[in-house]
Amino acid sequence: MRSLKYTLGRKIDPAPSIVSYRLMRLLLTPRLRLILTLGLPSLFIFCGTLVFFLNTNIQENIDVLKKDLKSLIVERPEFMIEVAAIDGASDQLANEIREIIPLDFPVSYFDLDIKYLHKVVNDIPAVASASIKITVSGVLQIEVLERTPAFIWRKNNLMSVLDVNGNFIRLASSRLDYPELPLIIGEAANLAVSEVSSLMKDNRKFLDQVRAFIRVGERRWDLVLDNNLRILLPQREFLAAFDRMMLMNDSGSLFSGHLSSIDMRLIERPTVRVRGVSMDTLMYNSSGDL
Repeated sequence: MRSLKYTLGRKIDPAPSIVSYRLMRLLLTPRLRLILTLGLPSLFIFCGTLVFFLNTNIQENIDVLKKDLKSLIVERPEFMIEVAAIDGASDQLANEIREIIPLDFPVSYFDLDIKYLHKVVNDIPAVASASIKITVSGVLQIEVLERTPAFIWRKNNLMSVLDVNGNFIRLASSRLDYPELPLIIGEAANLAVSEVSSLMKDNRKFLDQVRAFIRVGERRWDLVLDNNLRILLPQREFLAAFDRMMLMNDSGSLFSGHLSSIDMRLIERPTVRVRGVSMDTLMYNSSGDL
């Protein structure tokens, strides 16, 4: 076997080539070694930092350009909402809506969240339902179906306005705020206003004399008239008891100021309590004779 020193009939020279020799000599130069070990890494770090800051500035410029373009489109006059119109609401409710909707006009159509506004308006207790739309003339149109006040409910020291179904509308500062509404008093009285409504349905003239409907034990009603006469109605068949009381009044002066209470809890046996007056006065008022 031939020696490794020979390849294809030629002897291998162990000495380096001229190019390798000159490259090795060049790498031994102190200045070049300094450039390669310190200069080039520093240059790479500098270039990388420069590229980073250039990209940051470019991104900021792009963001500013996007905002300018958005403002140019969003704030065009045809997309601006100048005012809100509220229909179907009383002045008091309209003011409540204007105070609660989080808008400063003029506002762009693209900045409006109609679903959120719809929720905000419908969450107002006095609003039964509401719809919101934007007209072609740039008006935020709010159509409101308002709850109609039907009762004043006094519980402890709070006065609340209720609709015919007992739904809360708003607080009242005084009974004088709604003098035309019947007053109901007591715990959970708001849950039984339908019974009061049934009493009022065919007896409006008489019930104008009622000062208050008092819920007793969350199960039945007492009526207090303007002359302080108290009428105790039963838990069941209260309409039948009320009708019988009205028939009794037609046959005599049942609601005169001489009685302090009329107990109708036993329909078959009504009971009356007389104020501190003489029997002669009662007999005169009942018969009309001296």
